[in-house]
Amino acid sequence: MTKIKLSNRELDIMLVLWNSDRPLAATDIPKCNPQLSVNTVQALLKKLLKNGYIKVSDIIYHGTVLTRIYEPVLSHETYILSQLQDTPLSSHSLAAALVKQEKDPKRLDELKQLIEAQKEALEKEEG
Repeated sequence: MTKIKLSNRELDIMLVLWNSDRPLAATDIPKCNPQLSVNTVQALLKKLLKNGYIKVSDIIYHGTVLTRIYEPVLSHETYILSQLQDTPLSSHSLAAALVKQEKDPKRLDELKQLIEAQKEALEKEEG
């Protein structure tokens, strides 16, 4: 995986999209992050679209105007993993640090199940 490079403002837009439970229009994004202007959002949405990090989910009426609504193609998890590419962290040390921070026993059980499922998948590949 290559490192994904986003500017600070692109990352601000992606964070809004990642945290939204629905696709958003360009005019919705500054409402979620007032530090972004509509003009900046529109310019950066074009760039994010061109790079394949977002997609046009639909074209809807927003008020009385037809407008595109956007959703992320790039997941937050994939972006974070790409940022760790050039670091000395191993997946083991990163996972260990995250597990140590988890306080919810149910989430730890879910992680345990994921680990067991991954182990089984790897054993099937070897066998």
